[in-house]
Parts: sequence; C-alpha cells; structure tokens
Amino acid sequence: MSFLKKFGAIALQVGKVVPIAGPILGAIIPGTKDDAIIARATTSIDQIAGIIAQAEIMGQALDLKGPDKLKAATPAVAQLILASSAVAGREIADPVLFKAGAEKIAAGMADCLNALKAEP
Repeated sequence: MSFLKKFGAIALQVGKVVPIAGPILGAIIPGTKDDAIIARATTSIDQIAGIIAQAEIMGQALDLKGPDKLKAATPAVAQLILASSAVAGREIADPVLFKAGAEKIAAGMADCLNALKAEP
C-alpha cells in the first residue's frame, strides 16, 4: 500500500477518534471547555501531518532519505509554530534552539505516522 493510501486511511481513523476524544480532553484539561481550543489543536496536528506527507511525497519523487525529508519538512513546521497563538508576536531569543524544537516536532509526527499499521 502506498504512503498516500496509508495517510488517507490514517486521516479517516483520526476523524473517527476526535469526536470521542474532544469532550474527554475538554473535561480533563482546565479551561478547555470551549471546543474551539481542541479544534485548533486538532487542526494544527492535521497541518503538521500534512507537512510530513508532503515531505514524504517529495522525498519519494526525489529519492531522498529520512534526514533529507526531515530537513524539507522542518521549515514548514517552524512556520506553523510561528503562526500559532503561543508564539505569534514573540521574539525568538535562540533561533538554533527554536529550529531544533521544530525539527523534533516534525520528527515526532513522522514517527507517529510511521508507527501506524498500513492496513486497517
């Protein structure tokens, strides 16, 4: 099964879990009674997964190895983080550390996606 088919199946499964997990997280996490907060987090996770999928597609097209695909995904993940309400408008004091953090997030999402079974 191709990565894109795997990714589509994964997205379908995530879509089934979010309606169940959302209210549970809202009850557990203080101040998240508003579903909009959970929806924003879910959207960000979906966007990061999309970035990883794009890097994988580009990597297959250009025959890139894992580290090169990570290098391709990291700037887009960093931009997504910069646009988030947690970081927007704040100055980055240590750009090297910020980039390393964005790289870890990209690598972590790739690990999560790769950990899923290809077949449902």
